[in-house]
Amino acid sequence: MKAVRVPKERAEEVRRFAERIGAKDKGRLIVSREDFVEIPVADGFEHLFEEFEIVEQSDPVFTQRKSLKRLLKGRVPDEVTPSGYKIIGDIIMVKLNDRAKKYAKEIGNALLKLNPRCKAVWCDYGREGMLRKPRVELIAGEGSETIHKENGCKFKFDITKVMFSLGNQAERLRVARLVDDGEVIVDMFAGIGYFAIPIAVHSRAKRIYAIEINPDSYRYLLENIRLNEVENVVPILGDSMFVTPENVADRVIMGHIYCQDFLPVAIRAIAERGIIHYHESTPEAVIDRPIRRVEKACSKAGKKCRILNFKKVKNYSPGVYHVVVDAEVY
Repeated sequence: MKAVRVPKERAEEVRRFAERIGAKDKGRLIVSREDFVEIPVADGFEHLFEEFEIVEQSDPVFTQRKSLKRLLKGRVPDEVTPSGYKIIGDIIMVKLNDRAKKYAKEIGNALLKLNPRCKAVWCDYGREGMLRKPRVELIAGEGSETIHKENGCKFKFDITKVMFSLGNQAERLRVARLVDDGEVIVDMFAGIGYFAIPIAVHSRAKRIYAIEINPDSYRYLLENIRLNEVENVVPILGDSMFVTPENVADRVIMGHIYCQDFLPVAIRAIAERGIIHYHESTPEAVIDRPIRRVEKACSKAGKKCRILNFKKVKNYSPGVYHVVVDAEVY
C-alpha cells in the first residue's frame, strides 16, 4: 500500500491535490511521522507525485472500512467478510467469494450503515463479452444509476449496463494532460466518455471523435457531454472497425484491453504523424507483447513508429497487467 511522503508544511496542499484528482486512498488515514506526513494514494497514481518520495506503508492506519468486521461480528465469519469495497458515485461495489454469498444481505446492510450517503450495494461478478457488460447483483438498498465525479468531470451511468473502473482514473487524467492545443483526437472505444470527457474538460483539443458500439454506453456518452457542458466531442455510434475516420487524428486512444485487431484501423486514423495510446491485458511472462504488436502493425502499414512510453495502468489479475503503450506513428 503506497503513500506520498511530504513535508508537513506542504501536507495540506498535496492532500487537496490528491483528493481533487481522485488519487487519495479513502480506505486509509493520513499519518504523521516526525517532520513528514504520509498521504495514502491508490495504485497507478504514483507518477503524479514525482517530486515527493513514494513509500510502501508497512503499518497503514485504516478508516471505517476496517470496522466492517466489527459491525458484522457474530453474524458473519471474519474470514468471509470482504476486506475492501469501492464507492462509485453513491453506489457501493463489493466482491464476495462463494462462502460470503450466503451472508450477502447482512454484508450489504452493514456497508450502507457505514456509508450513509450511499443508496445501494451491488455485488460485482466481473465483466463479460467484448462489450464488457457488468455482471452484478443488488444485495442492499435500491437504485443502479449514479453520477460519479473524478478529476473535475462528471460521469453518469447505470452500473448494471456499463462498466466503470476506478483503477483507470490516473490514466484518464494523464492522457488528458498530454493533449496539446488544437489536437484532433480519435477515441475508438469511448464508452460513456472515460477519456473523451477528461480531454474535453482539461485540454484545448480542437475535436474529439468518440466512437462507441454499445447503445447503453452511447446514451450515457451523450448525457455526459451535456452534463459536463463540452462542445468539442463528436459522438459516433457504431463499430470502430468500420466507422473510425481516416487521416484526421493527432492522437488515437485505444482504451479497450482486447483491441489488438483494431491497430491497423488506428494507424489509418493518424493524419501524417500522431500518437497512439494502445491498451492491452498482458501476462508478465510476455510483458513486451504489446510493444511488439504495435511495431508489427506499423511495419505492415508501411509506417514507422517510436515507442514513447510503456507503463502499467493497474494489476488485472494475478500475474497479468493492464498496460498502455504510447507510440508515435509517422
